[in-house]
Formats: sequence, C-alpha cells, structure tokens
Amino acid sequence: MSGDMLESALLETHFDVIPFGIYVVDVATLDVVFVNRHFRDRLGDLAGRKCHEAIYDSPQPCLFCKIRQLVDRDGLPNGKTYIFEHFNDKDDRWYQLQEKSMSWPDGRVVKYSIAVDITELKEVQNRLAEAHAELALKNRELARQNELLQENVRLREHVDRISRHDLKTPLNALVGIPPLLASGYGLNPEGVKLLHMIEDAGITMLNMINRTFDLYRLEAGTYTLEPVPVNLAAVVRKAARDVTADAFFAGRTVRVLCRGHPADEGDCLTVSGEELLCYSMFSNLLRNAVESSPEGGEVTVSLGEEGGEAVVAVTNAGEVPEDVRDRFFEKYVTAGKRDGTGLGTYSALLAARAHGGRAELDTESPGFTTVRVFLPLAGEAAGS
Repeated sequence: MSGDMLESALLETHFDVIPFGIYVVDVATLDVVFVNRHFRDRLGDLAGRKCHEAIYDSPQPCLFCKIRQLVDRDGLPNGKTYIFEHFNDKDDRWYQLQEKSMSWPDGRVVKYSIAVDITELKEVQNRLAEAHAELALKNRELARQNELLQENVRLREHVDRISRHDLKTPLNALVGIPPLLASGYGLNPEGVKLLHMIEDAGITMLNMINRTFDLYRLEAGTYTLEPVPVNLAAVVRKAARDVTADAFFAGRTVRVLCRGHPADEGDCLTVSGEELLCYSMFSNLLRNAVESSPEGGEVTVSLGEEGGEAVVAVTNAGEVPEDVRDRFFEKYVTAGKRDGTGLGTYSALLAARAHGGRAELDTESPGFTTVRVFLPLAGEAAGS
C-alpha cells in the first residue's frame, strides 16, 4: 500500500469513528470524495456523486455553499472554519455544519463538513420561544390588569371620600345636638345619660367612617399601625355597651370579666395599639357572638394575661357548623345570621395581625363557641 493510500485509509478510519455525519467534497468538481460510516448507514455510499444532489437533493450547487470562503485565490485551503445551521429539506432535519478545507492525501483540495443533527435542540428552542412569547403576552395582560386594578383603587378611594363626606354631614349634627339638649332643656339625669350615649355612638361612628378604607389597607398589607397605650378593658366595655344598645339584640346580654371579676372603670389591661382599630375588632367579634346567641343568651368576654400577651376570649352559646370551622376567619364565610356578610371575623383577624397578634377559634366546649384574641402587652410590644 502506497503512502497516500495509507494516509487516506487512516483519515477515513478516523472520520468513521466520529458519531456525526461527515462528508468530503472535491472543491473543484463538487464530487463527493468520502462519507463516513454514520452517513453511509443512512444514505449509502455517495462517493463520486455531486454533493448537492446526493446530500441535499438539489440539481444546482447550494446557495449556502461555503467553498469559495474556504479557499484562497489559488484554490488552496485558507485555514478558515465556518460553523452555521441549516435545515435539510431532504430529511426534514436541522443540522449544525462545521466546514473547513484541507488537502486530501491524493493531492486534491477538499472541503469536509461535520453535520451534527440539532433537530431536537431546535424543537426545544422553539418550544421555549413559544413559551417566552406566551409569557410576554401574559405579562402584558397582567400589566394591563394591574393598571385597571390601580384605576379601580383610585376610583374606590374617590367614591369612598365622597361617601364619607356625605355621611359625615348629617352625623356632625347628630354629634353636636346632644350637648345642646343636655344643657338647655331640663332633662333628668337618665335623659342626659342617654344623650351622652347618643353622642358617644355618633363620635364612634364618625371615627369609623373616617377609617372605612382601613380594611382594604389591612388586606393589601399597606396599613401602617400608629401604636399608643390602649386600655383593652375600657375598649371592650365600650364595645359591649354599644352592641347591646342595638334594639335587635334586646334580651341578650354581654358580661365582661377582667382577670376573673366583673370589669369596671378601674380595670386596666394595656396593649400597644390603636384604640379605634381595637374597638372595631372587638365590636365585630361581639356583634358576631351576640347574633349567634339564642334569645335570652349571654355572651361572656374574659380579659386576662398569658405568656406576655393580653388574651381576650369571647364566648357565646351555640356551635359553629363543622363545615365552617376550618374557614371561620376567611372572607365572606358566614352561617345562620341575619344579614351576615362574613366580614366581621375576617376583619377582626386582620386587625389582630396588624397589632402583631392573632385570633383563634375554640370549639372544644360542647354547645359553646369561643374566639380568643392574643395581643402583645404594651411592655412586650415595645421590647419586641
């Protein structure tokens, strides 16, 4: 065997062990000089045929052919390598082609091409591109919805301001008239007391109207607590008095205990929080408990301390339905109450959390329901 033949055989053997398709083409005639085993197993022996016909099923030289870029003016190898991607219509496959010119052992200048099948990679890329396009569309839609939501929030705030203004106008008169009646119309002490109760209720309602948007802020996590020392005993006593003043709850009573004895004006259980938010929280829980109590029933509110926390337990006769218990504090969950909205316990939980506390449902005692609210004591809140 001559030296050229041996060199050619070694080169062909080297190409045969490569697991990708390789073909060698005479740059002058475009005849296929050699195809490796990977291509022979798929296409047969193509030696002697025009490369564009044998490999790409084209009667004319390929438009993407890189032979001119791979040789110099004298037709000799210029050392350049081209890597590019091409879709072969003949077998419907994508390939990454790496092409370079070289001198074949018999003296001819040839171009060899290494063809790596990247069809599956292309399919993955296409799926990723489709997913990215879909994600971009969804992001655009989400941005549009966010803009709409922000506009709705602005509209809601605008309507809320108008509503508060319209409600406050008659309430200002309701709050301002009782002191005039109490001082100039010769009412007996009981009448003066009732007028003061009307005035206090009006002031409370006025304050709550001013804060009607707080529930939205609590939900959104944008509410900023401005804590001051708050006497929970006084807040709960006021909430109990206001709830039982409702004519609909006639025949139901609320008993407030502080550290085991009936609460009075001298009792104090101080937390760090906002008085009106605490009032709203316990007013909602008490109203919920009274509404759920049977006619003639009594609601008990027990205030105490436990593990550095103030604990307020609201207990009423009657049991929460089993299918509601796991969702008791969720929004719009209600059962068996007149005009129930399912917002009372939900807003109470949000208010407790805003204070760094929590609310829990206890149904362990048969025939009774207890809601416990845990709030950090004033000293504990400051320390934490």
